[in-house]
Amino acid sequence: MRFLEELKKRNVIRVAALYIVASWLFLQVGDLIFDAFDVPSWSMRLLIAILILGFPIVLSLSWVFELTADGLVREEEISRGVLRRLSGRRANILIAAMAILAVALVVADRMRPDTRPGHRSIAVLPFLNISDDQANDYFAEGLSEELLNLLARIPELQVTARTSSFSFKDKDLDLPTIGRLLNVAHVLEGSVRKSGQQIRITAQLINVENGYHVWSQNYDREMNDIFAIQDEISAAVVAALRVSILGNAPRARGTDPEAFTAYLTALHFYQQRTIGSLDKTLSYAQRAIDIDPDYAPAWNLLSSTYSNLAISRQLPYNEAHEKALLANERALDIDPNFAFALSARAWLAMNYERDLASSAAFFRRALDIEPNNPVILSNQAVLASRLGRVDEAIELSRKSLALDPVSSVGNSNLSDFLGRAGRPFEAVEAAQKAVELAPGNQIARVNLAIFYLLAEQADESISELERLERDLYRFLVGALVFHTVDRAAESDAALAQLVGQYADSSAYYIAIVHAWRNDKGAAFEWLDRAVSEGQSTNGIGNEPLLRNLHDDARWEPLLEQLGLSNEQVAAIRF
Repeated sequence: MRFLEELKKRNVIRVAALYIVASWLFLQVGDLIFDAFDVPSWSMRLLIAILILGFPIVLSLSWVFELTADGLVREEEISRGVLRRLSGRRANILIAAMAILAVALVVADRMRPDTRPGHRSIAVLPFLNISDDQANDYFAEGLSEELLNLLARIPELQVTARTSSFSFKDKDLDLPTIGRLLNVAHVLEGSVRKSGQQIRITAQLINVENGYHVWSQNYDREMNDIFAIQDEISAAVVAALRVSILGNAPRARGTDPEAFTAYLTALHFYQQRTIGSLDKTLSYAQRAIDIDPDYAPAWNLLSSTYSNLAISRQLPYNEAHEKALLANERALDIDPNFAFALSARAWLAMNYERDLASSAAFFRRALDIEPNNPVILSNQAVLASRLGRVDEAIELSRKSLALDPVSSVGNSNLSDFLGRAGRPFEAVEAAQKAVELAPGNQIARVNLAIFYLLAEQADESISELERLERDLYRFLVGALVFHTVDRAAESDAALAQLVGQYADSSAYYIAIVHAWRNDKGAAFEWLDRAVSEGQSTNGIGNEPLLRNLHDDARWEPLLEQLGLSNEQVAAIRF
């Protein structure tokens, strides 16, 4: 007790409190400054170590010396009277002032609207191919995408999606502009030189605001080391951005270098999404699988390609989806925690098997593994819409677009959800942005034409009709809009062409036209055909063009048959 009293008399306890408060405040300010200038992560650890080491030194000095009006005076040279009380009072005032300042700093920081990108946000730009062989472009681009996917598996990082990051390829834009458009604080860029089995990779992490190179490294290796290089680059980015990873850091999926080269080639053609390119994707993905039958990414790419061939009607809907399902199951047999494959499995359950409960379960597993994956978020938004939860679909879509801001597909999906929510003017705006980003996006143009129609702007809808390239979409939109403007002969002609060419694959679209015309009998006949033949009825539950059927006695039993009654969807955990 006497020792404690002596500590109080010598103001050691007050000095300890003052030191702790001042240190905490100093660390907060230091963290802000270090973030602004991308100071290496070890600097903060060094500062903490210095403050910890200084604590016993300051306490020892406070035992020996006293702060008076005349400066520091040794303890034995002052009285225990007024000077001691004044010194203690000064310490109390200083502690209170610093505490108030610290609280004010925290409150101000939390109340300040921060529109700046997060410090741990990053976009991976396509690496440049500086090889003599320009055919290696696909390798450099594919390697960039694999690095992006590897970094995206770290939940603590905000990683811009490939669609947006790669949209700036071959465009003359400076890094600050790219950073602003993508709302990121850093970019990872580099180059690849490949010659036979020798490879040289240069990678650099750059602060887009000031152009400061946060980290850079050259790698001269053989192709056998390509996956180790990816892991090293990922680890370096994590360290440079001072990210604390919860659990084990994700690692690149290894395979035979030849299989990896075939896979990157397949990935190159898959991203083109043209008729001929998808056939080439199948060929190269199968080549990768022939070399390494246990390479899960190749199986998943094969599955996604078949799904796209089904959706685009380049292969029979059921046949292509069955092949997609088999390839996806193989990918998940190899790697049950492969988030992309789980998302693809959810997509197949939703669109092909019409099992919305299983789809929701697969999406939950995928997002548990990669909660910030924009592709998975966007796909889950589609499921939310199918379940009638359009507000959740809109929220998920906007979250995905925050990570993929220049995605035409993402904006097209958002327009669809807004239209289903009864907000046609906002749907038109989102569809316009999708078309602006990708003028060739035919789904976005269909959305634009239909939502113009629902917004009672038929002239604009007809203008968009003239820009549709695929016969399927031209016949559908033409039958709808010409009926609306009382051009019956043209509407009938478009409907006849739709029936004549697409009855075996798109009975749902034919039903939509009849429902819009309020011909309920014909609409239900075509819906029954679509359901019985296993054709797509995606989005039927809240399709605004089918609203004339909602008061018909046949509507609810049809929804129940598809697992879409109110009771059925309410029971699905989403």
